[in-house]
Amino acid sequence: MTKIKELIQDFKLNQEILGRVKRYVDLCMFRLYRWERFMEKELGIVEVEDVSQLHIKKYIQERQRLGREVNRTLNNNLATLKVFFQYLVDEEFIDEQSNPMRRIKNLKEEKTVIVTFNDEEVSRIINDLKEETYSNVRDKLILIMLFDTGVRVSELCNIKNDDVARRHILIHGKGSKQRLVYISNIMRKYMRKYEALRQERFKKRERDEVEDYYFLDQSAIKLSRSRINKILKEHCRNAGVRKEVRCSPHDCRHYFAQKQLRNGIDVYSLSRLMGHFDTQITSKYLRGLEQEDILNIGRLNSPLNGLKIKQGSMEGRK
Repeated sequence: MTKIKELIQDFKLNQEILGRVKRYVDLCMFRLYRWERFMEKELGIVEVEDVSQLHIKKYIQERQRLGREVNRTLNNNLATLKVFFQYLVDEEFIDEQSNPMRRIKNLKEEKTVIVTFNDEEVSRIINDLKEETYSNVRDKLILIMLFDTGVRVSELCNIKNDDVARRHILIHGKGSKQRLVYISNIMRKYMRKYEALRQERFKKRERDEVEDYYFLDQSAIKLSRSRINKILKEHCRNAGVRKEVRCSPHDCRHYFAQKQLRNGIDVYSLSRLMGHFDTQITSKYLRGLEQEDILNIGRLNSPLNGLKIKQGSMEGRK
């Protein structure tokens, strides 16, 4: 018989060996230890072999009773438990048939419509930045990259110089997954401008005094997520963005997804660009499109577009 606490620690060690980011590992630990405390205090269970499907359902019921989390958040907790127990199966601590998460289904989530920036707001936000200093050009490029590629803010912060090629950027995404994003013409223009200013700014520093990340602050140190949040919020405020838009970097990601769908991209290709593991995650962005947008996409991508179809003559027909 094996203690749940010991296995949680074993799971944590494995996640760290796999290179999972600290924030993800910490979140998993928070969820797992909260579940473990419930199992011990409320149900008297401390060994993993004693955990059943019924116990998992009682935990879900308790979280629902507290009423502090929406179903989407509860589903995220279930996802962590599923990963944990699958690890226990893979490592043969338990067998597949004993996995209590095997038949646990996700809760039904409310289908919310994602409200994000419109084109005019994006234009005003980007144009609010002057191009007078190193920081101005860097910040403008950051905003262009968020809107133009849909990368997560953590992914943007972690771009290194070697990740940048002539036509694409290597992105280190969630779960140590890597993907490529394109470099558009407008991005390339501002990347060249930024790179020239960065080289000029730090030319008198020794190589080991300049961090190897692409986006650097005034002290040649990797730019932080909180700084990028502040940059976006400042220019959203100046641009007069609607109150219903949160103005977070993730809203730039929403804008990117919905704009790509309006332009006719298929959900599979979009999921690849966004680094989603499942097209179902990507398809939620379809809910933010108006019916007219959907019709226009269908019209632009009609299967018969471009085919030569001969028109028969009506002469002589009665």
